[in-house]
Amino acid sequence: MKITVIGAGYVGLATATLFSELGNHVSCLDVSEERIQTLKNGRLPFFEPGMAEYIKRNNKDGRLNFTTEYKQAIPNSEVIFICVGTPPLTNGEADLTYLFKAIEETAKNLKNYALIVIKSTYPIGFEKKLEETVKKHFKGQFEFATSPEFLKEGTVIEDTFHPDRIIIGAQSEKAKKLLLDLHSPLPGERIVCDLRSAQLIKYASNSFLATKISFANSLANICEKVGADVEKVIEGVGADKRIGKAFMKPGVGYGGSCLPKDVLAFIHQASTFNYNFEILRSVNNVNVNQVDLFVNKIKTACDKKENENLQGISLAILGLAFKPNTDDMRDAPSIKIIRALIDLKAAITAYDPEAIESAKKIIPDINYANAINDAVLNKNALVIVTDWPEFKELDLANVKKKMKTPIIIDGRNIYNVNKMHDLGFKYFSIGR
Repeated sequence: MKITVIGAGYVGLATATLFSELGNHVSCLDVSEERIQTLKNGRLPFFEPGMAEYIKRNNKDGRLNFTTEYKQAIPNSEVIFICVGTPPLTNGEADLTYLFKAIEETAKNLKNYALIVIKSTYPIGFEKKLEETVKKHFKGQFEFATSPEFLKEGTVIEDTFHPDRIIIGAQSEKAKKLLLDLHSPLPGERIVCDLRSAQLIKYASNSFLATKISFANSLANICEKVGADVEKVIEGVGADKRIGKAFMKPGVGYGGSCLPKDVLAFIHQASTFNYNFEILRSVNNVNVNQVDLFVNKIKTACDKKENENLQGISLAILGLAFKPNTDDMRDAPSIKIIRALIDLKAAITAYDPEAIESAKKIIPDINYANAINDAVLNKNALVIVTDWPEFKELDLANVKKKMKTPIIIDGRNIYNVNKMHDLGFKYFSIGR
């Protein structure tokens, strides 16, 4: 089958990788010439374990090509996947500029029937406007479908080839069959529904994951006040099969390209249908407040009062990306934490295994280290923001020798409390 994928980000490249690996002829289109040239040269425009090998192989074997030209990719395609970004506007509403531009350019280059499948996360109620956009430029037959993705950065390949479920939102039997056949080699439950239900499944899934994180952080805050251990509390709660432990992990809050924007977009969409989504408003508020609570924890650890700044305090920040195994800085908690610490006049040196170059563009006014030992040297305190595996394996005795004072503020609870005390650290974590 001939397929076009529009958008060469995480979702677009995962989609292109999957269907070319399954034997289809795939054109991956992006308007960024720099990004397309990077892919043609066999490199990824971001860090994602395992993906580059698939892309190189399928490109070499002629099943996957990259282009910036709609007129080259669209005319002979039977299925067109739209995988462009829908970032948030200041009011939380999804910005559909890229989506409508991709649909318009697609329509201008259609020659025959095509099924246009939107994998981008887009608001409910825009189906008619999308159809009208196509009809302005193409008088032939076409259909829209929705098939949301559920990828986790850092495990994109595993999630793509071994999905829990495949959601197909379509109107006609022809469209449903086409997508079922296309996905037939894959495992996972098939859920076939209408377009709006498919869209809601995506928003509801991400919002529920965000809710679990904010609930875990709320539990952690209560545990600190009453002297309980949040990890034991979550172990007990998560042992209930109706609840489960996944995403029930306290920390500095959720970030990334999906959860923050989808929660805000879902709240906004609900309001347009005259529904006040109070639960999600609280989820978002907890997430926002978690950064302030963590910054206050850093001040407490450094023996600073609420009205004092951190002038004269030097901090090592370990972890910049919003999660391990990615270089993605979109809505990373580290950004808000570091900016708050800068406002408090702290001196900061940061380290991350993959995200330093991305971080420099967003937070240029701090120091960056090329190694952990350089980051912690002569620092008053060490702050853990992202739980990279290598941070869990640190030689903590060596770290202690290099630091000015043995203080660790752990925003991910990666160390054992008793062990840290035995090593002589003044150790602060979340909810313990």
